[in-house]
Amino acid sequence: MKLTHTILALFAVAILAGCAGPSPIKHTEGQTAVTQLNMWSYNGKSETTNYAVDTFIPVNSEVEVLDTSADTIVFRVVDTGWEVTLVNKANYTGKTIDEIYDLYFGNSRVSLSGFNKLERDAIESGKIVTGMSKDAVLIARGYPPAHKTPSLEDDSWRFWQSRFDTMVVEFEDGEVVNIQH
Repeated sequence: MKLTHTILALFAVAILAGCAGPSPIKHTEGQTAVTQLNMWSYNGKSETTNYAVDTFIPVNSEVEVLDTSADTIVFRVVDTGWEVTLVNKANYTGKTIDEIYDLYFGNSRVSLSGFNKLERDAIESGKIVTGMSKDAVLIARGYPPAHKTPSLEDDSWRFWQSRFDTMVVEFEDGEVVNIQH
């Protein structure tokens, strides 16, 4: 009886592992890249909902891509050695893993010189403050989940601070005018 349960469990694991499908970005494995926005990792995991908790990974961090699948990117932050699994929550992002890769990683550093001091300081600390442009907010905090912010053209973006805590960032003429926690 125990052998039957073990075989069934192994079979279920094999089926579930196959559900993720092949990685469309396998060519990135073993490559170095640079983060294009700030991210946070909790216990080695970062979700594309980008909760602002625990380990802060700043924009322009050099990373080595270790492994990819249809819904994850495993990378190591070169400076710290932290290993992180970025999980695409496609039902919240509306994006594929290759689209996520292109938003989160690039070949060159993000120039912050076009932002004013207020924006650069906020980006460096991973915060959103009034007066920031939409572009600065995207780098500072990442992309808001698309299921609650369907368009970046909207003047109201909802971010998750944690699994249960959200904030709404309101824009006027492309600049943050209000933050509701």
